[in-house]
Amino acid sequence: MTIQFYGAPMSSSGRTHLMLEECGVGYEYTRVNLRDAEAKAAYLAINPTGKIPFLIDGDLRMPESIAINFYLAETYAPQLWSTDAKDRARIYAWSLWGISTLQHEALRVLHHTMIVPAEHRSTFEVETGKKNMQRYLDQLETQLPASGFLVPDKFTVADLNVASVVNLSIAMGGVRLGPKGQAWFDPIKARPAWKKIAAQG
Repeated sequence: MTIQFYGAPMSSSGRTHLMLEECGVGYEYTRVNLRDAEAKAAYLAINPTGKIPFLIDGDLRMPESIAINFYLAETYAPQLWSTDAKDRARIYAWSLWGISTLQHEALRVLHHTMIVPAEHRSTFEVETGKKNMQRYLDQLETQLPASGFLVPDKFTVADLNVASVVNLSIAMGGVRLGPKGQAWFDPIKARPAWKKIAAQG
């Protein structure tokens, strides 16, 4: 049975879309427009949580992009996973750092530059978010292993998960990667899967 994948542009579903391409597994992508009442109602019938992304693989039905990516890596792309408990711990730690630490600040900036009405936007929130993003990107610079991968000597789903958040952070402006971070990030953006998803918008 083909995997069913529900997502939307400019959302966390991008990292799962990327992961599906990296896996090379067959899937059917449905772009969900939650601003359309009829489309939203149809989606809620499939996924009552209303969250994006959402994946159906046989009898497995799950939201949460990071959890989905862990499942996809372990099930369909063992080269992006690890059988070593310590390396899996590193995959978990870096991925959760990406979404709970760096992404939190990127979304703060996004919220106050693009989402809320202009009269409710806060320059303080934007500047604080950018300051914190840069601090976390500096942490990435100092903690990157010499191998150039988040898990030493192995390109994994952690690199994809964190790169998706770094990409959002850079898009918010006012932050930059250090030399080691840039040397890690550029090859990920050059991967065929990344180029394909980026071209789709």
